[in-house]
Amino acid sequence: MGTITMTEFNQRVSAIARRVIEQGETIRVTNRGRVVLRIVPEPPYEDSLAGLVDSGQAVAPSGPHRKRAGRAPVRLSRDLDALLDETRADAEL
Repeated sequence: MGTITMTEFNQRVSAIARRVIEQGETIRVTNRGRVVLRIVPEPPYEDSLAGLVDSGQAVAPSGPHRKRAGRAPVRLSRDLDALLDETRADAEL
């Protein structure tokens, strides 16, 4: 893990980013002797659930997948067109 100053980081941000990306190195950035930033490489993209679980970004399912029950259709007291006509008539008043 390398350490650089904020001034050096500002002057060489592209080179430092390339170092982190290509070499996988973590860089600490200090300001007046105190660490204020830590630049870490992004882990490789894992498409599988197992990879996400291993990296701590997801939790494995606790049981088998169950389909949710559908909702019953809503029954109207009258024809939909009649209800819309009534609503429009009320709005015109």
